[in-house]
Amino acid sequence: TLFDHAMLPVPSAMPSVPQLCDFVGRHGGRNAAGTDAAERLTVSAWHKYAKECFKMDTGYVQLVFDIFFDATSDGNMTDNSDIPTAEFAIYLFLLSVSKDEVHGGTPRALRADIAFPHVQQDSLSPRGGQPVSPRTSHAGSKAGEQERRLTAIVHRHMKELLSIVAGSSTSARISPTQVDALGIVLMAPFSSAGHGKRLSLLLPWWRGSGHEAASVADVAAWLQEALPPPQDPPHRASAAAGKTPGHADSPQSDAGAAERSGGIVLNQVYKTTVLRSAQDLCPNAKSQEEAWAMSEEQWMRIQHCSDCFIYITAPLSRVVISGCSNCTILIAGASLVTIETCERLKVTVGCRRLHVSNSVDSTLYILTNRHPILLGENHDLVLAPFNALMSECLTLWRRLRIDRSRNRWAEPLWVSRSANSVVLSGGGE
Repeated sequence: TLFDHAMLPVPSAMPSVPQLCDFVGRHGGRNAAGTDAAERLTVSAWHKYAKECFKMDTGYVQLVFDIFFDATSDGNMTDNSDIPTAEFAIYLFLLSVSKDEVHGGTPRALRADIAFPHVQQDSLSPRGGQPVSPRTSHAGSKAGEQERRLTAIVHRHMKELLSIVAGSSTSARISPTQVDALGIVLMAPFSSAGHGKRLSLLLPWWRGSGHEAASVADVAAWLQEALPPPQDPPHRASAAAGKTPGHADSPQSDAGAAERSGGIVLNQVYKTTVLRSAQDLCPNAKSQEEAWAMSEEQWMRIQHCSDCFIYITAPLSRVVISGCSNCTILIAGASLVTIETCERLKVTVGCRRLHVSNSVDSTLYILTNRHPILLGENHDLVLAPFNALMSECLTLWRRLRIDRSRNRWAEPLWVSRSANSVVLSGGGE
């Protein structure tokens, strides 16, 4: 969820690991007396701490809190809303270590001829009628690639991650509750019966009824052994093997990544119409109500589709639209929606929060309760209010807590990075 919907440009000075450990120790770990401290962080406490200790800009402080809340909570934020402190610290750490990879925003004019030098110059026109545009051509599995990248980050920074959730960079012991905070990036298998979403129940020290703290070094070693080994990116692996980079394995890789976290992938749909209702996505549901309830727990990725019509009328937890061109897409209701690296789309979407990055020549018909977030290189985007007529929309929006009376489609917030800081512009009043 965080990598799909919550990654942002960051200022040059982000909190260090010792600072994050101290932050968790004060607000969500154990205090000096060894007793449990408060585990939740309010927006006022976060503003005060970030200003005094992290020296962050007020606008950015509010933005990261808002986005993390929307990515991890079901309801709408109020002045009294709070978030889990340790998980939020992990999010800040991920922003810091991922800052060079996220939303770089390479100028559009350079994309096709640099990335695809074998393509003839006269075929680079966006109106050339190719099945897939050079800009959105897929060179590998997006979901699988993201999973590999996150796995590599966790392997590389396991010690720091455990130190942050423990609230101390010198702690030798860690509790199961603290390990559970890593569930923000390491989710237990989706179909794991009886385990729910608690990561600690997978570890040998806490599979039974044990609650005693375990050695940080032992926990780190077990987690690293349980994780898949870090791998080279697909294009490097193909080059090392003497193969031409391709995407033959992408559907299988994406399906595997989706299955592990309860998701659905629509991949490489071309010149066709796709309609998916809640009962299509949840065929085992015994009623419409049960189908809606089941689909609300699922996420969907629509990727590398071209010249097609896609209508999703089921309520979903989150949706990513990636690398698509010349498509008409309807998302009737979802909590979080991200559109990335797309061109020439018509998207109608009802959601609580919308992110758009590195996309061009598209029209978005929006219902969103938050400022639409624009990241990277976006060009020729047209924003308009939600205009679809569906009898079920009002029911879906109520279920997902989307308030149709608070549509902020006309208040986009541009998030960009200058030399030393993050610049926020737009956003209406």
